[in-house]
Formats: sequence, structure tokens, C-alpha cells
Amino acid sequence: MEKKISGDDSAYKYLPDSVNAFPYGNSFLNILSGCGFKQNKLKSLTFGIASIYTGKKS
Repeated sequence: MEKKISGDDSAYKYLPDSVNAFPYGNSFLNILSGCGFKQNKLKSLTFGIASIYTGKKS
């Protein structure tokens, strides 16, 4: 299917690895804290398929 859209299937091979490598939940909240963000929150959407992270930086 992907090859039909882009003409090159390798253009989509990185996507699963990229999604799996992204820190999720408390791991990402800890990264935000370590970067100086405060009041960090996670809102899980669609039963965890997507997430919104928010934080404040002074």
C-alpha cells in the first residue's frame, strides 16, 4: 500500500521503529522535568493510541 502512495516502500519503514523508540508516559514526563518543565501532564486519548503532553517552562 505504501509503495502505491509514495512510490517507495522504504519511506515508511522507519515509522514503527520511531513510534516504538519514543518514550511514553512517566518516562517522557521525567524527560520534560529534567529539561526544566513544570506542571507536566499527560492526557491519553483514544484508549492510549495518542497522547498529549503539556508542561510549563519558566
